[in-house]
Amino acid sequence: MLDLQQLETIGNHFLEVLLKMKHNGAIDKTRAGFTALCNRLLCSNDPRLCKLTESWMDQLMERTVAKGQTVDDLLRRSAGIPAAFIAFFLSEPEGTPKRLLPKALSWLIDVVKESLINQPKANISNSDLCSGNNDEVSKFRDEGVVPTVHAFNVLKAAFNDTNLATDTSGFCADAIVISIRSFSSPYWEIRNSACLAYTALLRRMVGFLNIQKRESARRALTGLEFFHRYPTLHSFLLNELRVATELLLEGSSEHLGFNLKNVVHPSLCPMLILLSRLKPSPISSETGDSLDPFLFMPFIRRCSIQSNLRIRVLASRALTGLVANEKLQVVLLNIASELPCEKNHITTPDSSSTSISTNRTSCSYNSIHGMLLQLNALIDTNCRNLIDSFKKDTILNELIQILATRSWIGRPQYCPCPILNGCIIKVLDNMLSIARTCEASRSARVIWNLLWELSSESLDLEPTDCLSYFDPTIQELRKQAATSYFNCVFPTCKEATEDELQMRRIVSTPATSSLRVVGQMEVAFTKFQERLIRSMSDASYEVRIATLKWLLLFLKNKESLGDNGEEQFHYEAIKTCLTNINLQETLMKLLVTEKHHKCILYLLKVFYTWNSLEFQEDSQPSSETTYVCNMDRNSVFQIWNKLVSLFEITRHAKTRQTLICCMGVCIKRISILCMSFISSKVEKKETTPSKLFSDFYDALTYFMDMIEQNSDASEPINMRKAAAESMIASALLANAEALGSLVSSSTISDENLSIKLYARKVLDLWFICVKLLEDEDVGLRKTLALDVQKCLKKNSPFAMASSQVEKVIELCFEHLTEVFGQWHDYLDCLCSWVLNIANGGSYFVSGGDLVRRVFDKEIDNHYEEKLLICQICCLQLEVIPSSNSGGARGILGKWRTRFYEELIGFSREYIGKRGSVDWIGGVGNHKDAFLPVYANLVAFYALSKCLLKEEPENCGAMLLSEVDAIGEAIKPFLGNPLIYNLYSVLVKSHVKCFCRNGDNLRGNWRRGDSDWVEFNPYFLLR
Repeated sequence: MLDLQQLETIGNHFLEVLLKMKHNGAIDKTRAGFTALCNRLLCSNDPRLCKLTESWMDQLMERTVAKGQTVDDLLRRSAGIPAAFIAFFLSEPEGTPKRLLPKALSWLIDVVKESLINQPKANISNSDLCSGNNDEVSKFRDEGVVPTVHAFNVLKAAFNDTNLATDTSGFCADAIVISIRSFSSPYWEIRNSACLAYTALLRRMVGFLNIQKRESARRALTGLEFFHRYPTLHSFLLNELRVATELLLEGSSEHLGFNLKNVVHPSLCPMLILLSRLKPSPISSETGDSLDPFLFMPFIRRCSIQSNLRIRVLASRALTGLVANEKLQVVLLNIASELPCEKNHITTPDSSSTSISTNRTSCSYNSIHGMLLQLNALIDTNCRNLIDSFKKDTILNELIQILATRSWIGRPQYCPCPILNGCIIKVLDNMLSIARTCEASRSARVIWNLLWELSSESLDLEPTDCLSYFDPTIQELRKQAATSYFNCVFPTCKEATEDELQMRRIVSTPATSSLRVVGQMEVAFTKFQERLIRSMSDASYEVRIATLKWLLLFLKNKESLGDNGEEQFHYEAIKTCLTNINLQETLMKLLVTEKHHKCILYLLKVFYTWNSLEFQEDSQPSSETTYVCNMDRNSVFQIWNKLVSLFEITRHAKTRQTLICCMGVCIKRISILCMSFISSKVEKKETTPSKLFSDFYDALTYFMDMIEQNSDASEPINMRKAAAESMIASALLANAEALGSLVSSSTISDENLSIKLYARKVLDLWFICVKLLEDEDVGLRKTLALDVQKCLKKNSPFAMASSQVEKVIELCFEHLTEVFGQWHDYLDCLCSWVLNIANGGSYFVSGGDLVRRVFDKEIDNHYEEKLLICQICCLQLEVIPSSNSGGARGILGKWRTRFYEELIGFSREYIGKRGSVDWIGGVGNHKDAFLPVYANLVAFYALSKCLLKEEPENCGAMLLSEVDAIGEAIKPFLGNPLIYNLYSVLVKSHVKCFCRNGDNLRGNWRRGDSDWVEFNPYFLLR
């Protein structure tokens, strides 16, 4: 259809748009069209059409390196130039050899290499760059910099594209070499574009970085695999590291005048970052292997003396991927042995030198810190991941013997550098956590004793004892000391893996047993309780938050323990460590004085977890320890008022969620006291509420309102989860059984308002629970469905473990009917719930019209099935016997009339609003019309069925007339087969009871083609 000239014109137009347009959206759309055009041409059998694409790419290359380009051409990452290249790359047909991509990438790499070769000609010192005479600088940048930046931007786009991952893999090594070398460029534009390309290459070669675990989650490679995959990188990195580390100098005062460029080579950081992304190899390289990663070891070790802290940190991480498991023991012992053994002289902080003279070597604080960082990285990564437990323990045992002679580094009175003190404590902490996983560990006891001693001394260090100004390093030291100190008492892990949890369940060794004994003895003799109290109220925020985090994990540690004695030891540890400190009272005192919102959050979490442990099954409240569950009324209300006041003034979301849970714990105790008070009134035959009950009722009302507000579907999911958790923690749902026996007892008169008010609140809470069981969040529904079954009546046929939400909702209503079935107010509750479901929604939006407008409010929870709840309630109405008392028949008759009026009113309102507009298939098929009609009609049907069971002849004429009036009113909605068949069942039930008067019903509503043989009004249940 199009000739060669027209196709060439179209392609030239696409290319012109890509080269001139700077709008990202226009560039993306044009690239898609250009890709489709080039693909069709390359798939053609005509060689002239295939050459068109190659000619366009040649034009693009000429434009990329054109003379006279300025910095303005670099706008938006070279604008459309990378998009044009990507269009050529993606257009090549799959399954055929690539020609355009290898040609372009090789050419782009050559462009950058040529720029690097010519870089000495444009070598300008940093002082010239900062001076005002920058005419020459601009000239060089304009002539050579812009094409290089274009090339890097194209490389970045190519390596970022997942569709090109396989085709570009062969160019990764050359591309990363030029990227690292370009970090030495004197031009910021080249360094910036090289950094972006380097980032894309790093992700493509070793995968994305897991920030939490400091490892590559995908495509993770060992050092051995990496250098055998990219062999050219080994020699390049080796030579570059040799040059970069030769410039490293000691960070003493005589070298502070040197320029940063002479201290840190520009290529050093990117090389260390690349090496730090490699994981340890389980096997070593062969002897004489030129690609052995271990050859980098001397140069990485040399980085430990660097005065730049970030270099020392990066070097420690880079070391982990270079040391194979077979060489780990030798490397660790060598590094530890290089630490100064005994300190003969330390210069004061005011001295000009920071070197330390020892009997064996002379080193600086920086070098000691670098060696400790490398030790810590190798222990935490390489040693922890060793499979052989015996080998791990052997390494730790030999290592602790060396570190024990260097313990002065962790003592503030001998080593006045908090960074070094904290670093060696961190090393010992990691060693102890690994030793605890080893069977028959020989090193655990020695590590424990040394870590306990050093962390205790660092915790006793006060900032005012050393300096008159604020030193953040001291705070970090005390934070690490607090974490390690309490881990000695009981190890906690926030993010334990499945393997670690399995190890805890399996391993029960003599070493861990002896460690427990040592821990308990030390706790008893070193006044651990006083240390815990002081740390929780410490002046340093870092110490307080570290202590509270440990305490929270310590209390919650039961979840990760097995059944081999660990759980029993956990309870013994809690009793030993926390019995004598009156934790409950301490927490409430700290809540009054604490100002930091995060500490308040953890105080509340500890409060909730502490009391939740005592409320668990198989656990009896201890008389020696204070919990909410064994407090008197005044004490509980003091805590309740404190929590309420905090809730009113707190705006931090996580703190509000925890406060909601804490109030649930208090309400449980208040409900117990309230039930005791009500039972005493029943025995004394008192019927009027008292001031004491008013206090109980006010607290329950506040709690109910808070739960209802935060369980709404429009609230954030975390608030709804907190409301559900607090509702279960309050145990109010379980009070239904006791209240049911009270309200149904014949000895209780109708005037006993205390019982009735309390029972109504419990019923309302059950309905909130049902609403949350229909929440849109799957996790919330599943958790609540399992928890709420614990509140069902014991030994009930309905009590069963099920996570199917619909089944659990049915079980809830069956449980309530069994408990409150004899109470007339329960009938009122069921009918009012149905009425709220049927008529509570905004069905007539926009002035009564069923047509929704643009800004009409949508429902918040699309998972909610209102009709299911309505049918369950109506089914329960049929189950409850109405012949036990005349009051029940009166209530049912009143509600039947109410639903009759709602149906008539809804139909009249619709007829008055609709005019001549009609819906396809009938308005009964509209979702906003179906629910109110069907819900009101099924409630009318259920109530009629209840009344027809007893003495139907007394009011037959009136019942039939109401049925007939409903038929006339809902005629526009009978196009829906469900509504039609429900009304048909309603008519048949009345005709069956009043066979003589059945002929009076008008039959013009009947439709023969819509009758179903068997229709169940509760079709969602059966």
